[in-house]
Amino acid sequence: MTAFDAKNEAMRPALLEQVQLERLQALLARLKRNVRRYREQLGDAQVTSLDDFRRLPFTTPADLIDAFPYGMFALPLREVKRLHSTVGPDGRPLVLGYTTNDLRHWGRLAARQLVSAGVTPNDVVQICFESGVFEQSFGYVTAAEQIGAPVIPEDPVHIEYQLEVLRNYRTTVLITTPTNAIELVALLAARRIDPQSLHLRNVLLSRPIDARLKGEIGVGLFAGVRCTFGIPEIMDPGLCVECEYGHLHTNEDHFLVEIDNGELVVTTLCREAMPLLRYRTRLACSAERLECACGRTGIALRPGARLDGQLRINEMPVYEAQIAQVLAKTRAAGQPFRLDISERGVVIDIAVSREFFGDQMRILANLRTEIEAEFMARLAIQAKVRYVSALG
Repeated sequence: MTAFDAKNEAMRPALLEQVQLERLQALLARLKRNVRRYREQLGDAQVTSLDDFRRLPFTTPADLIDAFPYGMFALPLREVKRLHSTVGPDGRPLVLGYTTNDLRHWGRLAARQLVSAGVTPNDVVQICFESGVFEQSFGYVTAAEQIGAPVIPEDPVHIEYQLEVLRNYRTTVLITTPTNAIELVALLAARRIDPQSLHLRNVLLSRPIDARLKGEIGVGLFAGVRCTFGIPEIMDPGLCVECEYGHLHTNEDHFLVEIDNGELVVTTLCREAMPLLRYRTRLACSAERLECACGRTGIALRPGARLDGQLRINEMPVYEAQIAQVLAKTRAAGQPFRLDISERGVVIDIAVSREFFGDQMRILANLRTEIEAEFMARLAIQAKVRYVSALG
């Protein structure tokens, strides 16, 4: 077993249960003392076993929205050292806070994934996400520094530049999105560049993908491929470690996970700034307690589809309500529309009528330009507008 923190990653079940219970009891005390919403919900509830825990109330994304921006924080803002945001239901923002200890834990948990993937101080780690707003990049930069590996935290302008950095810096570990990795494979093929001419050993992808696509990326980049999995509100990366056998092991010394009616529910056991109790992630998931040959004892997760209508466009989480909100800022406000979503963008079919728009081509052309510009400015999404007489 190659592990960054073998003592905790391979913790015996009996000891793990004791650690979880002690941390859960400390968490409840902090929540009652410092977070009004939890104090009102929990009352005098006590937990003497993990079975008692199942009777505690859930936390939902709606709770985070209602408490926006800092109502879920368990510490004064002066003790919060970093703020991130993510997208909540219907595109409404959620604010996430981290203390110095939270950031330290985040880096060490993300380092568990890197070490599992074979990263050592002798590697050169290149991080290529398609937008600087990806919080994963911050976690991986800290993780690489924990291991002692030099890291290139690039915000790539274009795929050609990424390839240039890969070659010039002799990158051995690439951390990126599946979409970006596929584009890189296509670029190498188009330029007839032998992937073995690169120095890549490992590719770490920002989310799980199927075995077929993982194999294509591995062959196309001539590197081993691992995936990670996280929830921004909880921790991303750091929730799980994918081992060499393809199992996503939860870091259970920090997270207590449940599956409730097919939905992943997570409790943060160690987080200081914004601890969450039984948080409903709105993600379909299954879990299995197994004896893995890698030696890790954390429960293995198999994430599925979103349960809240969240879409993924260009690796960004987007809700249909956000698309309607952007259209509402244009002269197409209130018009029926239909979406055709792909990994790289969105095609919007808008129903038009002579009464509403007239028949001047110039008006429709200007409106198309206006809508496409609004989507790029507000959501960083490539949108293509098509006009139809009616939506089937």
